[in-house]
Amino acid sequence: MKSPRFPLFVLLGILLLSVAACSNPEAKKDKHYQKAMEYIKQKENSAAVIELRNAIQIDPKFADARYQLGLLYLQQNDPRNAFAELQRTAGLDPNNLDAAIKVAEFLLLSNNKDESRKYVDQVLAKDPQHTDALALLANIELIAGNFEEAEAAVAKVEDKQRETDRFYNIRGRIYGAQQKWQECRAMFEKAIELGPDKLANYRTLLLLFQQQKMNEEAEKLLATIQEKFPDDPQSHLMMASMYQSKKEPAKAIAEIKKAIALEPDNVRFKLMLVDFYKSQNQGEEAEQELRAALKDKPDTVEYQAALAELLFDRQKADEAKTVMDGILAKNPDHGGANLLKARFLLKDGKKRDAVDILTPLTTNYPKWPEPYFYLAVAHLGLGESELAQKSIGMAVQNGPGVSRYHALAAQLALIKGESETAGKEATIALRLDPRNFAAAKILAKALTQDKKFKEAVSLIESMLKQVPNDPDLLGNLGLAYLGLKDKDKAKETFARLLETTPDNSRALAFLTALTADKDLAKATAFVQEHITKAPKAGGHYMLLGDLLARQKKNEEAIAAFNKAQELAPNNPQPYIVTARLMASLGKTEQAVAELSQLLAKQPDSLPANMGLATLYEIQGKHQEAKDKYKKVLTLDPNSAAANNNLAWIIASEKDGDLGEALRLAMLAKQAMPDEPHIADTLGFVHLKRQSYPLAIAQFQLALDNRPDDPVITMHLAQAQYGKGDKEQAIATLQKALATKEEFKERGEAEGLLKQWESSAQ
Repeated sequence: MKSPRFPLFVLLGILLLSVAACSNPEAKKDKHYQKAMEYIKQKENSAAVIELRNAIQIDPKFADARYQLGLLYLQQNDPRNAFAELQRTAGLDPNNLDAAIKVAEFLLLSNNKDESRKYVDQVLAKDPQHTDALALLANIELIAGNFEEAEAAVAKVEDKQRETDRFYNIRGRIYGAQQKWQECRAMFEKAIELGPDKLANYRTLLLLFQQQKMNEEAEKLLATIQEKFPDDPQSHLMMASMYQSKKEPAKAIAEIKKAIALEPDNVRFKLMLVDFYKSQNQGEEAEQELRAALKDKPDTVEYQAALAELLFDRQKADEAKTVMDGILAKNPDHGGANLLKARFLLKDGKKRDAVDILTPLTTNYPKWPEPYFYLAVAHLGLGESELAQKSIGMAVQNGPGVSRYHALAAQLALIKGESETAGKEATIALRLDPRNFAAAKILAKALTQDKKFKEAVSLIESMLKQVPNDPDLLGNLGLAYLGLKDKDKAKETFARLLETTPDNSRALAFLTALTADKDLAKATAFVQEHITKAPKAGGHYMLLGDLLARQKKNEEAIAAFNKAQELAPNNPQPYIVTARLMASLGKTEQAVAELSQLLAKQPDSLPANMGLATLYEIQGKHQEAKDKYKKVLTLDPNSAAANNNLAWIIASEKDGDLGEALRLAMLAKQAMPDEPHIADTLGFVHLKRQSYPLAIAQFQLALDNRPDDPVITMHLAQAQYGKGDKEQAIATLQKALATKEEFKERGEAEGLLKQWESSAQ
């Protein structure tokens, strides 16, 4: 029997069809998609993700594949990729209303109300009674404070859906936002009645009770929740939160452990326990918990990152670095490990390198407050106050409940002289963490600067019961008593401070003034006697030199100032006054020659470079002075004296770089926050930048320490005039000119006064 024979063209046609079928992209993408759907049914999500990606690679506009991939990413707790795929789906397929709704939910969660509303409007344009869209619209209006519009959105929901726990919950929140507490409670209770098996309904009522301080009702409700949802870890976490607020840490820990027992593989729960231990200063227990977790699951990167951070905080730097390096070797982009790397750099003083790591972190994780906090620390260390202010503002915005963020915001405000803002931020920091001693000290200083002396005294005295001899607190207490005109208590406080810290020159200055009044000889003897108790205190010699100069004992004064330079090379004041005194004695050229000879032998001598720079400045040789100050800063980048004086010269130039001047002045201010000449320089930079309120604050701080300084007083007058307080400025300038002390700027001050008085007529 002959086998059937087909014509060649028939065989060729079949072959071509077969090849076409195998190479048809449409068929291939559908094959991948169908495989993915089968994997999803079998709950093999990882395999499904691979198939969907293959389908999308063939056809990037395959909306169904992107939609399913977005849903899988949601299940895998990968919100970033989920959002990207669902947003692309909504753009490719306007009829996929669920994708648009999910995108709108993402946007609303990130507080992007306007973009969320656009997607909701698109859905409602196709289906005006879309339940999810109306629920979202009600939430958008509620967040925007449009309560009537929120209620109107709920009213559009069809009757059957409107009478569900979901919409009673929304209506309860609308009433709550309007502080209609009875109606709010009634709605939440109705939601529980309609949805008794949904924990979320109980949670909203619990939040209401907690917000209204209805503690008894809250505890009863929590008991009900635990009885009704004994196997839901969230019920135990809510109970833990209550115990934490009641300051019962042992019970809180027990509840978190119950949640962990219900879901032993839940990484987040174990990290919550670690964080709770840390909040209670139980670092050892936190470390034990993490090591036990890693023993069970050694490859869990979340545990590794948490352990590295904890070890760093516990001063176990070598082990912390080993763990961190291990994480980065596997994943160079790991956020937590890179944050820790930046903290290591900050610890080593490499602030600019830290900025280079932290800046991308704020871009990649815009809602994570920690990178912003450490970025603020880095910018502050670099003297970049405006960038530091911006960064800490973002940290506070994203983490309003973290005490140390508010404490740093308070510190920055205090440096800028904004005492009221500093006080507010420090108060918030203390409310969040009553143990934040740094915030308490900032608040005490802010109250003193804000001239709220009674409040300052009350706060400081209560704090001194815990730390009786803290020098910062005693210093501010003395200033507060001076503000209250209680000289006896001020004198007693400064004497107590000097007993505790004999080298505290600021305390000696105040105590000398209170003891000797205006008797210069008595004051000189008093300071000389105290120098024997603290012979290495440069500020004491500075004070002695000042007293001697006022008595025209110039050679003795110069000797005292030289000793001050030797003991405190970072303080700009002795260099300035020595140079001025040498100039008044006609010895500037001699001093320049002597220092130049010294530098020929010792080119890296800090005192010689600093002294010569100051003399050049007095001579008006500003370029030579700048070169020498820059030389000092190459030898010691943190030199407050060089940073301060260089900032002054730059700010004084016709087209000086005021941004650079501000940076330098801020570095000096950080190093010596209470030095009046540094405050004067920072104020002068603000004056040149026409930031008059900031300038006024700094000049006032300087005058708190040198109330009779005519130059600083003149600067204050200029800032007041620039701000528009012209009468006050004239009075301040008259005070500067009333002094019997001669000062180089007297002619300028007299000209200004004449000009201002003429304009006022």
